[in-house]
Amino acid sequence: MLPAQFRQVLGQYPTGVVVVTAFAGDGVPIGMTVGSFTSVSLDPPLVAFLPDRNSSSWRGLRESGKHFCVNVLGNHQEDICRLVAVRKENKFDGVSWHKSPGGLPVIDGCVAYIDCTVESIFEAGDHDIVVGRVRHLDIESPVEPLLFFRGGYGSFIPLSLAAGDADLVEQLALIDVVRPIMEELASRYDTEVTAVCLVRNELLLTAAVGRSETAVTPTRVGQRLPFMPPVGSVFAAHGGDKVLSAWLSNLDESAPEEVNNHYREMAERIRSQGYSLAIGHENAAAIERSASRLNVGDPGVNPGSLHAAIKELGEGYNPPNLNPESKYSFRLASAPVFAPDSHVAFTLNIWGPSAPIETADVLERASALKEAAERATAAIGGLVPGC
Repeated sequence: MLPAQFRQVLGQYPTGVVVVTAFAGDGVPIGMTVGSFTSVSLDPPLVAFLPDRNSSSWRGLRESGKHFCVNVLGNHQEDICRLVAVRKENKFDGVSWHKSPGGLPVIDGCVAYIDCTVESIFEAGDHDIVVGRVRHLDIESPVEPLLFFRGGYGSFIPLSLAAGDADLVEQLALIDVVRPIMEELASRYDTEVTAVCLVRNELLLTAAVGRSETAVTPTRVGQRLPFMPPVGSVFAAHGGDKVLSAWLSNLDESAPEEVNNHYREMAERIRSQGYSLAIGHENAAAIERSASRLNVGDPGVNPGSLHAAIKELGEGYNPPNLNPESKYSFRLASAPVFAPDSHVAFTLNIWGPSAPIETADVLERASALKEAAERATAAIGGLVPGC
Protein backbone atom coordinates (compact mmCIF):
# COMPACT_ATOMS: atom_id res chain seq x y z
CA MET A 1 0.00 0.00 0.00
CA LEU A 2 1.35 3.40 -0.97
CA PRO A 3 1.72 5.91 1.92
CA ALA A 4 0.24 8.68 -0.25
CA GLN A 5 -2.92 6.66 -0.87
CA PHE A 6 -3.17 5.81 2.83
CA ARG A 7 -2.98 9.50 3.76
CA GLN A 8 -5.42 10.53 1.03
CA VAL A 9 -8.10 8.04 2.03
CA LEU A 10 -7.73 8.61 5.78
CA GLY A 11 -7.75 12.35 5.10
CA GLN A 12 -11.44 12.05 4.22
CA TYR A 13 -12.12 11.59 7.93
CA PRO A 14 -12.14 14.94 9.79
CA THR A 15 -10.43 15.17 13.16
CA GLY A 16 -10.25 17.71 15.92
CA VAL A 17 -6.96 19.39 16.76
CA VAL A 18 -5.41 19.43 20.22
CA VAL A 19 -2.17 20.63 21.74
CA VAL A 20 -0.76 18.32 24.40
CA THR A 21 1.21 20.32 26.96
CA ALA A 22 3.47 19.79 29.96
CA PHE A 23 6.43 21.48 31.64
CA ALA A 24 10.04 20.66 30.90
CA GLY A 25 12.43 20.14 33.79
CA ASP A 26 13.41 23.82 33.73
CA GLY A 27 9.77 24.92 34.06
CA VAL A 28 9.37 25.97 30.42
CA PRO A 29 6.06 24.93 28.81
CA ILE A 30 6.39 22.35 26.05
CA GLY A 31 3.85 20.78 23.75
CA MET A 32 2.93 19.15 20.47
CA THR A 33 0.04 19.44 18.03
CA VAL A 34 -1.97 16.23 17.74
CA GLY A 35 -4.85 15.23 15.47
CA SER A 36 -5.23 11.70 16.82
CA PHE A 37 -6.91 12.24 20.19
CA THR A 38 -9.88 10.27 21.49
CA SER A 39 -11.89 9.37 24.55
CA VAL A 40 -11.35 5.77 25.69
CA SER A 41 -13.39 5.02 28.80
CA LEU A 42 -15.94 6.68 31.06
CA ASP A 43 -15.29 4.46 34.10
CA PRO A 44 -12.47 4.94 34.79
CA PRO A 45 -12.17 8.22 32.82
CA LEU A 46 -9.51 7.56 30.19
CA VAL A 47 -8.41 9.37 27.03
CA ALA A 48 -5.64 8.69 24.53
CA PHE A 49 -3.49 10.37 21.91
CA LEU A 50 -1.20 8.79 19.32
CA PRO A 51 2.14 10.57 18.75
CA ASP A 52 4.77 9.63 16.19
CA ARG A 53 7.37 7.65 18.11
CA ASN A 54 10.19 9.53 16.36
CA SER A 55 8.80 12.97 17.22
CA SER A 56 11.20 15.10 19.24
CA SER A 57 8.21 16.89 20.77
CA TRP A 58 6.79 13.58 22.00
CA ARG A 59 10.20 12.65 23.37
CA GLY A 60 10.24 15.90 25.35
CA LEU A 61 6.75 15.28 26.72
CA ARG A 62 7.59 11.71 27.67
CA GLU A 63 10.73 12.78 29.49
CA SER A 64 8.88 15.55 31.35
CA GLY A 65 7.10 13.13 33.68
CA LYS A 66 3.78 11.36 34.14
CA HIS A 67 1.42 14.30 33.60
CA PHE A 68 0.10 16.03 30.50
CA CYS A 69 -2.74 18.38 29.55
CA VAL A 70 -4.84 18.16 26.38
CA ASN A 71 -5.90 21.57 24.99
CA VAL A 72 -8.80 21.40 22.50
CA LEU A 73 -8.17 24.24 20.03
CA GLY A 74 -10.89 26.62 18.84
CA ASN A 75 -11.43 27.53 15.21
CA HIS A 76 -9.69 30.87 15.84
CA GLN A 77 -6.46 29.18 16.95
CA GLU A 78 -5.04 27.82 13.71
CA ASP A 79 -2.06 30.13 14.19
CA ILE A 80 -1.30 28.50 17.56
CA CYS A 81 -1.73 25.05 16.02
CA ARG A 82 0.86 25.85 13.36
CA LEU A 83 3.19 27.56 15.83
CA VAL A 84 3.32 24.56 18.16
CA ALA A 85 3.66 22.14 15.23
CA VAL A 86 6.96 23.62 14.01
CA ARG A 87 10.33 22.47 15.27
CA LYS A 88 11.77 25.16 17.48
CA GLU A 89 13.12 25.42 20.99
CA ASN A 90 10.43 27.52 22.67
CA LYS A 91 7.11 26.90 20.96
CA PHE A 92 5.17 29.03 23.41
CA ASP A 93 6.80 32.36 22.58
CA GLY A 94 3.87 34.69 21.97
CA VAL A 95 1.27 32.17 23.21
CA SER A 96 -0.64 33.21 26.32
CA TRP A 97 -1.48 30.47 28.80
CA HIS A 98 -2.37 29.83 32.41
CA LYS A 99 -2.10 26.86 34.75
CA SER A 100 -4.79 24.23 35.15
CA PRO A 101 -5.88 23.09 38.63
CA GLY A 102 -3.32 20.32 38.16
CA GLY A 103 -0.59 22.86 37.46
CA LEU A 104 -0.18 22.24 33.72
CA PRO A 105 -0.24 24.74 30.81
CA VAL A 106 -3.69 25.63 29.46
CA ILE A 107 -3.70 27.77 26.32
CA ASP A 108 -5.85 30.87 26.74
CA GLY A 109 -8.98 30.76 24.62
CA CYS A 110 -8.95 27.01 23.97
CA VAL A 111 -12.30 25.22 23.84
CA ALA A 112 -11.51 22.88 26.73
CA TYR A 113 -8.66 21.31 28.66
CA ILE A 114 -8.20 17.78 30.03
CA ASP A 115 -5.53 17.20 32.71
CA CYS A 116 -4.20 13.65 32.73
CA THR A 117 -1.77 11.24 34.32
CA VAL A 118 -0.11 8.70 32.03
CA GLU A 119 -1.85 5.36 32.58
CA SER A 120 -0.01 3.30 29.97
CA ILE A 121 1.89 3.53 26.69
CA PHE A 122 1.61 0.95 23.92
CA GLU A 123 3.59 0.62 20.70
CA ALA A 124 1.52 0.58 17.49
CA GLY A 125 3.53 0.55 14.28
CA ASP A 126 5.50 3.79 14.01
CA HIS A 127 3.35 5.50 16.67
CA ASP A 128 2.72 5.15 20.39
CA ILE A 129 -0.71 4.96 21.99
CA VAL A 130 -0.62 7.07 25.13
CA VAL A 131 -3.52 6.39 27.50
CA GLY A 132 -4.15 9.01 30.17
CA ARG A 133 -6.33 8.94 33.27
CA VAL A 134 -8.29 12.18 33.55
CA ARG A 135 -7.68 14.19 36.74
CA HIS A 136 -9.30 17.53 35.88
CA LEU A 137 -11.22 18.83 32.89
CA ASP A 138 -13.34 21.84 32.04
CA ILE A 139 -14.72 23.95 29.20
CA GLU A 140 -12.73 27.16 28.75
CA SER A 141 -14.42 28.85 25.76
CA PRO A 142 -17.64 27.46 24.22
CA VAL A 143 -16.62 28.24 20.62
CA GLU A 144 -16.51 26.05 17.53
CA PRO A 145 -13.50 23.69 17.42
CA LEU A 146 -10.65 23.72 14.92
CA LEU A 147 -10.83 20.77 12.50
CA PHE A 148 -8.31 19.10 10.20
CA PHE A 149 -9.73 17.71 6.96
CA ARG A 150 -8.21 16.75 3.60
CA GLY A 151 -4.88 18.29 4.50
CA GLY A 152 -6.25 21.66 5.62
CA TYR A 153 -7.67 23.39 8.67
CA GLY A 154 -11.22 24.57 8.93
CA SER A 155 -14.23 24.88 11.16
CA PHE A 156 -17.47 23.15 11.95
CA ILE A 157 -20.82 24.41 10.66
CA PRO A 158 -23.53 23.19 13.06
CA LEU A 159 -26.24 21.29 11.22
CA SER A 160 -28.83 23.63 12.71
CA LEU A 161 -27.36 26.45 10.64
CA ALA A 162 -28.20 24.59 7.47
CA ALA A 163 -31.45 23.01 8.64
CA GLY A 164 -33.90 23.23 5.77
CA ASP A 165 -31.30 24.86 3.52
CA ALA A 166 -31.04 22.21 0.81
CA ASP A 167 -29.64 24.92 -1.47
CA LEU A 168 -26.53 24.97 0.69
CA VAL A 169 -25.38 21.45 -0.13
CA GLU A 170 -23.95 22.39 -3.52
CA GLN A 171 -22.37 25.63 -2.27
CA LEU A 172 -20.65 23.88 0.64
CA ALA A 173 -19.12 21.33 -1.72
CA LEU A 174 -17.84 24.12 -3.98
CA ILE A 175 -16.43 26.10 -1.05
CA ASP A 176 -14.50 23.02 0.04
CA VAL A 177 -12.79 23.01 -3.37
CA VAL A 178 -11.61 26.63 -3.05
CA ARG A 179 -10.57 26.51 0.60
CA PRO A 180 -6.83 26.37 -0.31
CA ILE A 181 -7.28 29.62 -2.26
CA MET A 182 -8.94 31.18 0.79
CA GLU A 183 -6.13 29.97 3.05
CA GLU A 184 -3.48 31.38 0.74
CA LEU A 185 -5.13 34.81 0.68
CA ALA A 186 -5.68 34.84 4.45
CA SER A 187 -2.04 33.91 5.05
CA ARG A 188 -0.78 36.56 2.63
CA TYR A 189 -2.47 39.39 4.53
CA ASP A 190 -2.57 37.76 7.97
CA THR A 191 -6.33 38.17 8.18
CA GLU A 192 -9.62 36.32 7.84
CA VAL A 193 -11.18 35.28 4.54
CA THR A 194 -14.80 34.15 4.53
CA ALA A 195 -17.36 32.72 2.14
CA VAL A 196 -20.97 33.92 2.08
CA CYS A 197 -23.93 32.30 0.32
CA LEU A 198 -27.30 33.77 -0.58
CA VAL A 199 -29.94 31.35 0.67
CA ARG A 200 -33.41 32.50 -0.28
CA ASN A 201 -33.59 36.00 1.22
CA GLU A 202 -30.68 35.75 3.65
CA LEU A 203 -26.91 36.01 3.51
CA LEU A 204 -25.29 33.10 5.35
CA LEU A 205 -21.61 33.11 6.29
CA THR A 206 -20.69 29.49 5.64
CA ALA A 207 -16.89 29.23 5.91
CA ALA A 208 -13.94 31.11 7.37
CA VAL A 209 -10.18 30.69 7.39
CA GLY A 210 -7.52 32.74 9.12
CA ARG A 211 -8.04 35.22 11.90
CA SER A 212 -9.27 38.82 11.90
CA GLU A 213 -8.27 41.65 14.21
CA THR A 214 -11.76 43.14 13.86
CA ALA A 215 -13.90 40.13 14.81
CA VAL A 216 -16.25 40.92 17.68
CA THR A 217 -17.47 37.33 18.12
CA PRO A 218 -15.50 34.06 18.47
CA THR A 219 -16.55 33.02 14.97
CA ARG A 220 -18.53 34.60 12.17
CA VAL A 221 -19.52 31.22 10.71
CA GLY A 222 -23.27 30.78 10.82
CA GLN A 223 -24.14 34.46 10.95
CA ARG A 224 -27.18 35.42 8.91
CA LEU A 225 -28.02 38.85 7.56
CA PRO A 226 -31.08 40.00 5.65
CA PHE A 227 -30.52 40.48 1.93
CA MET A 228 -31.13 44.22 1.88
CA PRO A 229 -29.17 47.27 0.73
CA PRO A 230 -26.35 47.85 1.10
CA VAL A 231 -25.27 44.35 2.27
CA GLY A 232 -25.29 41.57 -0.30
CA SER A 233 -24.54 44.06 -3.05
CA VAL A 234 -22.31 41.63 -4.99
CA PHE A 235 -25.20 39.17 -5.36
CA ALA A 236 -27.49 42.03 -6.42
CA ALA A 237 -24.94 43.33 -8.92
CA HIS A 238 -24.48 40.01 -10.70
CA GLY A 239 -27.85 38.33 -10.18
CA GLY A 240 -29.82 39.94 -12.97
CA ASP A 241 -33.01 41.98 -12.73
CA LYS A 242 -34.85 39.44 -10.58
CA VAL A 243 -32.22 39.34 -7.82
CA LEU A 244 -31.64 43.10 -7.98
CA SER A 245 -35.38 43.72 -7.61
CA ALA A 246 -35.58 41.33 -4.66
CA TRP A 247 -32.70 43.20 -3.00
CA LEU A 248 -34.30 46.60 -3.53
CA SER A 249 -37.70 45.35 -2.38
CA ASN A 250 -36.31 44.96 1.13
CA LEU A 251 -35.94 48.73 1.44
CA ASP A 252 -38.65 50.66 3.24
CA GLU A 253 -41.73 51.06 1.07
CA SER A 254 -41.49 54.78 1.78
CA ALA A 255 -37.95 55.02 0.39
CA PRO A 256 -37.86 57.66 -2.37
CA GLU A 257 -36.97 56.67 -5.91
CA GLU A 258 -33.63 58.45 -5.60
CA VAL A 259 -32.62 55.90 -2.95
CA ASN A 260 -33.49 53.05 -5.29
CA ASN A 261 -31.50 54.74 -8.05
CA HIS A 262 -28.54 55.17 -5.68
CA TYR A 263 -28.42 51.42 -5.06
CA ARG A 264 -28.91 50.58 -8.73
CA GLU A 265 -25.90 52.76 -9.53
CA MET A 266 -23.97 51.06 -6.74
CA ALA A 267 -24.76 47.64 -8.20
CA GLU A 268 -23.60 48.77 -11.63
CA ARG A 269 -20.35 50.12 -10.17
CA ILE A 270 -19.69 46.84 -8.35
CA ARG A 271 -20.42 44.85 -11.50
CA SER A 272 -17.91 47.00 -13.38
CA GLN A 273 -15.06 46.92 -10.83
CA GLY A 274 -15.55 43.29 -9.79
CA TYR A 275 -15.79 43.76 -6.02
CA SER A 276 -17.51 45.73 -3.28
CA LEU A 277 -15.91 47.67 -0.43
CA ALA A 278 -17.02 48.38 3.12
CA ILE A 279 -15.32 51.24 4.95
CA GLY A 280 -15.66 51.84 8.69
CA HIS A 281 -15.66 49.44 11.63
CA GLU A 282 -18.11 50.87 14.16
CA ASN A 283 -21.46 50.35 12.43
CA ALA A 284 -20.37 47.07 10.86
CA ALA A 285 -19.26 45.73 14.25
CA ALA A 286 -22.66 46.64 15.71
CA ILE A 287 -24.35 44.64 12.94
CA GLU A 288 -22.08 41.68 13.60
CA ARG A 289 -22.93 41.73 17.30
CA SER A 290 -26.67 41.94 16.61
CA ALA A 291 -26.51 39.13 14.04
CA SER A 292 -24.60 36.90 16.43
CA ARG A 293 -27.12 37.49 19.21
CA LEU A 294 -30.04 36.82 16.89
CA ASN A 295 -28.48 33.57 15.71
CA VAL A 296 -28.38 32.21 19.26
CA GLY A 297 -31.92 33.34 20.04
CA ASP A 298 -31.04 36.21 22.37
CA PRO A 299 -34.41 37.75 23.37
CA GLY A 300 -32.72 41.10 23.92
CA VAL A 301 -32.32 41.76 20.20
CA ASN A 302 -34.88 41.65 17.39
CA PRO A 303 -34.71 41.65 13.58
CA GLY A 304 -35.94 45.23 13.48
CA SER A 305 -32.86 46.50 15.30
CA LEU A 306 -30.63 44.58 12.90
CA HIS A 307 -32.40 46.09 9.88
CA ALA A 308 -32.02 49.56 11.41
CA ALA A 309 -28.29 49.02 11.96
CA ILE A 310 -27.81 47.94 8.34
CA LYS A 311 -29.49 51.12 7.15
CA GLU A 312 -26.95 53.11 9.16
CA LEU A 313 -24.05 51.78 7.08
CA GLY A 314 -24.61 54.69 4.71
CA GLU A 315 -21.79 56.02 2.58
CA GLY A 316 -19.21 53.66 4.07
CA TYR A 317 -20.53 50.87 1.88
CA ASN A 318 -19.24 50.89 -1.68
CA PRO A 319 -18.12 54.54 -1.86
CA PRO A 320 -17.82 55.74 -5.47
CA ASN A 321 -14.33 57.12 -4.90
CA LEU A 322 -11.49 56.87 -2.40
CA ASN A 323 -9.19 59.82 -1.79
CA PRO A 324 -5.68 58.66 -2.74
CA GLU A 325 -4.23 60.90 -0.01
CA SER A 326 -6.38 59.52 2.80
CA LYS A 327 -6.34 56.53 5.12
CA TYR A 328 -9.41 54.37 5.64
CA SER A 329 -10.74 51.94 8.23
CA PHE A 330 -11.07 49.09 5.75
CA ARG A 331 -13.72 46.67 6.99
CA LEU A 332 -13.92 44.19 4.12
CA ALA A 333 -14.07 43.63 0.39
CA SER A 334 -16.30 41.08 -1.35
CA ALA A 335 -15.97 39.48 -4.78
CA PRO A 336 -18.14 36.96 -6.66
CA VAL A 337 -17.31 33.32 -7.33
CA PHE A 338 -19.42 32.12 -10.24
CA ALA A 339 -20.98 28.67 -10.60
CA PRO A 340 -20.97 26.65 -13.85
CA ASP A 341 -24.36 28.16 -14.75
CA SER A 342 -22.94 31.71 -14.31
CA HIS A 343 -24.88 32.65 -11.18
CA VAL A 344 -22.98 33.78 -8.07
CA ALA A 345 -22.34 30.59 -6.10
CA PHE A 346 -20.92 32.54 -3.16
CA THR A 347 -18.76 35.54 -2.40
CA LEU A 348 -15.24 35.57 -1.03
CA ASN A 349 -14.60 38.29 1.53
CA ILE A 350 -11.32 39.61 2.89
CA TRP A 351 -11.38 41.42 6.23
CA GLY A 352 -9.24 44.43 6.99
CA PRO A 353 -6.98 45.34 9.91
CA SER A 354 -8.15 47.30 12.93
CA ALA A 355 -5.99 50.34 12.13
CA PRO A 356 -6.61 52.65 9.15
CA ILE A 357 -4.56 51.89 6.03
CA GLU A 358 -3.55 53.84 2.94
CA THR A 359 -5.87 53.94 -0.05
CA ALA A 360 -3.28 52.05 -2.09
CA ASP A 361 -3.33 49.24 0.48
CA VAL A 362 -7.13 49.07 0.39
CA LEU A 363 -7.10 48.77 -3.39
CA GLU A 364 -4.28 46.22 -3.31
CA ARG A 365 -6.28 43.94 -1.01
CA ALA A 366 -9.41 44.37 -3.10
CA SER A 367 -7.44 43.52 -6.24
CA ALA A 368 -5.91 40.44 -4.59
CA LEU A 369 -9.39 39.33 -3.53
CA LYS A 370 -10.73 39.79 -7.05
CA GLU A 371 -7.89 37.69 -8.45
CA ALA A 372 -8.51 34.98 -5.82
CA ALA A 373 -12.22 34.93 -6.67
CA GLU A 374 -11.38 34.55 -10.36
CA ARG A 375 -9.13 31.58 -9.54
CA ALA A 376 -11.88 30.13 -7.36
CA THR A 377 -14.36 30.45 -10.24
CA ALA A 378 -11.95 28.55 -12.48
CA ALA A 379 -11.34 25.90 -9.80
CA ILE A 380 -15.04 24.99 -9.60
CA GLY A 381 -15.56 25.14 -13.36
CA GLY A 382 -17.56 28.35 -13.10
CA LEU A 383 -18.44 30.71 -15.91
CA VAL A 384 -18.36 34.50 -15.68
CA PRO A 385 -21.55 36.00 -17.16
CA GLY A 386 -21.04 37.25 -20.70
CA CYS A 387 -17.84 35.25 -21.25
